[in-house]
Formats: sequence, C-alpha cells, structure tokens
Amino acid sequence: MEMIEKQQLWDSFLARWPRERLSNMTLSEYVSINDQDTFTYWLETKTRSLGSIQGNTSAKFGIYKRGSDGKEQSGIGHGEIYSWRTRYGSDEKSVFAYVKNALVTIATAAYDGNLQTIEMLDFAPLVKWKIAFLYQNQQAPVMINTFSGPMLQVLTDSTANTPYPEMYQKLINNKGQRNLLEYGKACWLEANQKKALLERKTILKHFTHIASFNEGLAHWSEDTITAFCEVISQAHELKLDIYITAMSSGGMIRIGRKDLNQKSAKEVFATFEPTLSKIKFEQRFLNRDNYLCSDVTSELLSDLLESKDFVNFSNQYPITRKPLWPNDYSDEYINESIDGSDISDEIQQPKRIYNMVNTSLNQIFYGPPGTGKTYHTVEAAVKAAEPKFKWHNRDELKAEYDRLVAEKRIRFVTFHQSYGYEEFVEGLKAKTTDDKSIEYVIENGVFQNICEDAIQSGVNTPSEINPNGRVWKISLEGAHQNATKSYCLEHNLAAIGWGDSGDLNQALHNEYFDALGKNDKGTLSYFNQDMNIGDLLVCINSKTSIEAVGVVVGEYQFVAEGLPTNEDYCHQRKVKWLCKDISIDLKKLNDDTSFDLKTCTPLNRISVTNLLVNLAQENVWLDESQIAVVRKNYVLIIDEINRGNISKIFGELITLIEPSKRQGQLESIELTLPYSGRLFSVPDNLYIIGTMNTADRSLALMDTALRRRFDFVEMMPDNDVLKKYGELDVKGVKIDLAKLLEQMNQRIEVLFDREHMLGHAFFIPVVELISANKHSQALSELKQVFKNKILPLLQEYFFEDWNRIRLVLGDSNKSDSNCLVKITEQSYNEIFGSDHRLGNFDTASKTYQIASFDKDDNEDGSIWDKPETYQAIYSVKNTPDTVDMTNTLESRED
Repeated sequence: MEMIEKQQLWDSFLARWPRERLSNMTLSEYVSINDQDTFTYWLETKTRSLGSIQGNTSAKFGIYKRGSDGKEQSGIGHGEIYSWRTRYGSDEKSVFAYVKNALVTIATAAYDGNLQTIEMLDFAPLVKWKIAFLYQNQQAPVMINTFSGPMLQVLTDSTANTPYPEMYQKLINNKGQRNLLEYGKACWLEANQKKALLERKTILKHFTHIASFNEGLAHWSEDTITAFCEVISQAHELKLDIYITAMSSGGMIRIGRKDLNQKSAKEVFATFEPTLSKIKFEQRFLNRDNYLCSDVTSELLSDLLESKDFVNFSNQYPITRKPLWPNDYSDEYINESIDGSDISDEIQQPKRIYNMVNTSLNQIFYGPPGTGKTYHTVEAAVKAAEPKFKWHNRDELKAEYDRLVAEKRIRFVTFHQSYGYEEFVEGLKAKTTDDKSIEYVIENGVFQNICEDAIQSGVNTPSEINPNGRVWKISLEGAHQNATKSYCLEHNLAAIGWGDSGDLNQALHNEYFDALGKNDKGTLSYFNQDMNIGDLLVCINSKTSIEAVGVVVGEYQFVAEGLPTNEDYCHQRKVKWLCKDISIDLKKLNDDTSFDLKTCTPLNRISVTNLLVNLAQENVWLDESQIAVVRKNYVLIIDEINRGNISKIFGELITLIEPSKRQGQLESIELTLPYSGRLFSVPDNLYIIGTMNTADRSLALMDTALRRRFDFVEMMPDNDVLKKYGELDVKGVKIDLAKLLEQMNQRIEVLFDREHMLGHAFFIPVVELISANKHSQALSELKQVFKNKILPLLQEYFFEDWNRIRLVLGDSNKSDSNCLVKITEQSYNEIFGSDHRLGNFDTASKTYQIASFDKDDNEDGSIWDKPETYQAIYSVKNTPDTVDMTNTLESRED
C-alpha cells in the first residue's frame, strides 16, 4: 500500500473514532463478533497496514465477546456473553468502564505527547501503543508504528528494561524531515535486518564456551555459519532441546530430547561435530537413506527444512515445556572459558530451581543446613517481583534485589517461637498521650502492610497521599448541602467550629476549651494533633456515604476571622480535594456501621488502600493523569518459617493465601480483621517465599494447613557443585571434597536421617580458594569449616553421642593416632579408689576429646593441617582386626 493510501486509512480511522467519541463509546461498539465496524476490528484488522497487533488472544482488549462457552482460565472471568481480564473488574460493566477510561487516557496522553502516562497504564502493550500511535498529534509525532518491545529494543540497541517512551524518543530524534509512515517502514526493515543478525549472534553465544566450537568457527565459511544458525533456530522453534556432551574431549552439540533431571538423553536427532563442521543425523528419523552425514551447507539446509525430518521427530517426542538451550542444563560448563579457566571469580550455585515457567505464589525451600536455601531465595524473590529481569552474574542479581528491597517490594521477616498474629497481621500497641495517660492504638503488622501496598500498586495514588496514613471523616457544617461546605470544597480547605477555644497550638487552653465536653475536645484534638499531612479526608453527605475525598496537605492553623460563610470555623487545614460531587456508600467498607456523630473522627475500619480500591471499583479516579497504573509484584520472604506457630501467626488468614482465594480470583475471600474491623484480602500479586531447615523440624511435623497451601522445593546437598572445581591438592596429596561430603552424608543418613545431612555451601569458601589456585589456603579454610561448622553440627545432631560422631568421621577405620575423636579410658579405681561401690557392670570411664586444632610443638602442625586426615574420612578400609580374624578362621578350617 502506498503512503498516500495509508494516510487516507489513518484519516478514515480518526473520522470514525475521534478522540471526543471514546468517552461515550458503548460496549457493543467497542467489541463484538462478525461486526467489521467495531473499534477493536478497526484497530486490529482494518488498520493492519499502519502497524500490526495481530496475535495473542482477544483478552488483550480487556473485554471481548465470545462465540461459544467460556473456558476456565486463570485471570479470565466470564459472563453470559462477554469475557474479561479479572484484574480490571469483577463484571462486564466495571471492566468496560476501566477499558474505556484507559482508551481516553491513552488517546489524550498520546496527543499531548505524554508517553510516560501510557507506559504506566495497565493495558496490553501492543494494543495501547497502537492506539497511542493512531491518536498522536501528526504535526508533532512522538512515536513510530512499531509496537513490539523486542523489535524496538533491536532497533534502538536497548536492553529489555528500557521503557517504550525512551526508545520512541530515540527514534523520533532521528526522523528528521522524513514522512512519519515512510520513516516507520524504513525502521521496520532495519529492525528485521538487525534482528536476524542479533538472532545469529545470540545462537552462537550459546556455544562459545566450547573449545572445539571456537576452533571450528574460525575456519567456517559464511554459508556454514548461516546454515548452522538456521538449523539450530529451526530445531529450537520446533521444541527440540539443544545440549552439550563430551566436554572433556572438546565438546559436541546435540539436538534431540533431554530433560533437565535426566543424565542421558531420551533420544538424539542429530549430533554436530564443530571441528569437522558436520552434522550426523540418526538414520531412523530420516525420510531417505542417503542423508546420514553431510557437510553443513546451505544446500543441506534447504533440503533438510523442506523435508519433514525435524517435524517428525518433534511429533514423536512431544513436550509441553519450553525447549532447552545448553545453559538451561547443569551448570558444569557455565563458568568455563575457551581455555578452561574461570570467567568469574564467583562460585556459582547450581541452577536447578528456576527453569520453571511460572513462579508459585506460595513456595518453601526446605532442606538440611548449608544447601543454598538463602542463596536461592534472592533469585526467587527477584524472579517473582520482576519476571522480565535478566541478569548475567550474581552481582547484577544482588543489585536488583537490593533495589527492590529499598523500594519495599521485597520484605523479610523471621519466624520464631514467640512471634505472633499481633506482629504479623495487626495488634494493639500501648501509646502514651500528652496528658501522660495510656491509650491503645491498632498497628499494622508486616503482612498487612505488604498486602495493602501490593493492592495499592494497581490503583492510581496521587503522590501527596501517604499509603500508610489514616482515613478521616469530616462533617463540614453538616451532611446537607450548605455554604460552608461549598466554600471549603472550592477553596481546598477543611474547617471546624468551636472558634472561641482559641489557637489549639498554645500550651495553655482557655476556659471555653476547658468547659467543652469529652467528644468536642476529642474532635479538636483529632483535627489539631492526630491528623497528619498525607492522610485522606472524606466529606460526608449522609450517615454512610461520602461526597468528596481529599488529602491533607497543610498543618493545623488558627484563623481568627473564620470563614466568610461562618466566622466560628477558625480551626483550618489545607486540603487538596481530589474528587467532588460523588456519592459513594462506605457502610460495607466500614463494617456495616454508620459514621460516628463527631464532626471529625478517624475511620479506623477503613485503610487508605481499601478506600482507594473501593473508589476505583466505583470508577472514581483521584488523579485524572493516571487512570490506571501497572500493578507491581511484591514478595514477602519468611525465614525459618517452620520455627513459628503457624496457627498463632496466620490465624484465620491462612485460607486467604491460597491462590484461588486471592483477591481478583473467582473464589476470592474477604475477612474482617478482629482488631480494626477492616475488610482484608490477600492480593494475587503478592508472592510468599519461605525457608525451613529440616534439621530444626521435619517436614512431616509441619502444620498440615501450611503444607497444603505451599509448593515445597527440596534443597539437598549437591556434590556436583564441588566436583566442577576439582580436587584440593596440597604437595601432591589430593582431597576430593565431593567424595568427602558424599561419604559423610551417607553415614549421617544411615545413623540419623537424610534431613540432617551437611550442605555443600559449607565448602564454598574452600572451592573459591581452589578456583583461585590457592590450595594451601584452601586446606586452612577446610580446617576452619570442620572446626566451626561441621563438628558443632554433628554434636548437636547426635546429642554428644561421640561414638556416632566418630562413625561419621570414619574413625572406626583408622588407627588410634589418626582418629579425629580421641578416646581416653580410665578405671574407676584410679578415679575414685577401690571402694567406689559403683557396681560390677562398668569398671572404667571413657571420655572423648576432639583432636586439637592447634599446632603441636613436636609436629609440623595438628592432625587437621594434614591433607591425609581428610582423605582418611572417605577412604573406607578393612581394619587389621578384621583381617586377622579372617586369617584365623581360615587356619582353623585347615
């Protein structure tokens, strides 16, 4: 289509759907079935040549009309005719109100050039940016007709986290005098070319840690490189796994089916030998006999892709998960560079948890001490809070974690035996008043605070509002319409009477104030002392409903002349009235209770978050520039979750954390909190991550209610983490740390259970030194690990049963001089004398002593300084006594 025709199409769209008409659009005009004149049909189909948004489901429009019965899907609600995204509302009326407001916001902001508002809006990206493009001011354009984030990233050399407005600004800066549509077409062509180069670079990057691949790549022709990338790309697109084998001999690339938890492949389709630039295809999957092994060329590629070989294999071995790249597997080669040296000084923990597509809302990492639970909690929290965030090393991950903690989107709490509901959800806290009396105030716990913040993240909140502030009710000279109320609302004021009491900021009050009743004094105290800047103020028009909402922006002041409408209203505060001329009933939100009769009083049953959410559900928006915002994910990390009394801590809220009972779900539940009387629910953008040490408490002993509501991820000792860094070598004596850990854990499992094993993380400081080729220091560090970590744990596990500790350390296979737990035997006669009368069963006392870690003056060092000591722990040998007994029996038979 020529540019003139495209411009005419653009003009036709604006003539049919001018900005002014969007606010009056009906649902049937917005979306329907078999109607080619709806807004969505124009947007997706008629104007496709102006920029495509094809793909994904109809849910991208927020609400859509079905042609059949609705299928149950997470996040999708159904009515008789329409289906919708549940996060926009609970019925078609409220959802379409949200959608329509979003359309108006996008169109207005686009015309004004305010792309940041559109960026913050919770709406499908392709759709909202297509709408923005169509409604921008063509005389001062701010964006081109490319709406795909990845394409814009490629075109502007941006990262995945770069905002759309920033990328559009960069492109518009380079437009010059060119026609916008012609420039957009040129950008699209350039993006496709750059995308192809980027895809090729990305594919090759998956294999650059293989020595043979880099060796072969240096000699490949351009055709061979192109063909190789096409083969790999096609295999990945058809959901074939791509993995590495034979790393010790240089590395080979295989295409087939290999699950993460399997050591060997289920089936191999092809094997690529980089140095030979050949692919060996398995004969039984090919349609011809002469296709066993060929050079990788463009001719081979063309022939292969025209055949159905890839498709046949994929159909024979189907999967529902994403296909895997080499780095998705065991990280045995992730930290190896071309010459075999480390590319990172940091020791990587195993990447065995987060190959899952979705992160569970409730999950617990459990396992013995030292298995990486805390380490993986950082990764889990970031993945939950920012699913799109990508990192290349631990430093980047930790920096993002720290940022999210600073923003309070990730919070941390530790359970313990005395931790309770009052600290976690809400409770009463004693407070000393100005007159030295005690009053009890309701204080939110960490769980209620993060739930409210998570809910509020999806609601527009003007910057003046304190999310953790209070909600106050005020009666401006009565609930009825009056001149004082009109004046206050028009001039952004809140005012109350009792002017003769004088300035309340004075240290001493006058006789008029002293003569007032308790309720009147309470009202004045609330207005003067307790109300804070950032609190919300609602002006009532009946016993249960409000007509205006404002935020307190000024301190208390005494104005002697009062108001023009009433000279008695001398006590005043500056209030920014955010919305007026409304009528919203808050009785249900106020626990079905009418407002207090006091002129000014706190609404303790209503939180700032609950009020804002309620207003949004009633289509009342406090900030017209932000009709809707992007909901952010929040994470609560509960360390040592098994050490707390779950029933005592969660109370009745244990049900609310279930995914199906979360706010926004079809089976969502609200409960009334016992202290504040507030309605409370847990949002579906709050992730709860717990850790538990099975050495403290077995999983079998966990509260059943908790076990049913959490996904449990087992974290067991991983010897492979230690294997990949080789053996500790001191003067030719090698210590196999993986075998050492494996042998001790095998003994612990037999003597106790698998929940009390030793974790690989204890040895991370040792392998860090090994990787730095500091083997002598690594031996010293190993000594400290045994002294400060392992031996204290063994003493705790076996309750000072030294015989079992000796068995774990392998002392039963050693001579007395080499034992790590020394036994001293002394007769009772030597200790007490011959007349001790302790009976005939025990005649001597055995005492146990751990071999000294300090250096002996008669030796080069203690036994713990010798590498042979650690070898002996895992080297199982027959004892001399066993050999002698065998020889004796054999001689007797003879």
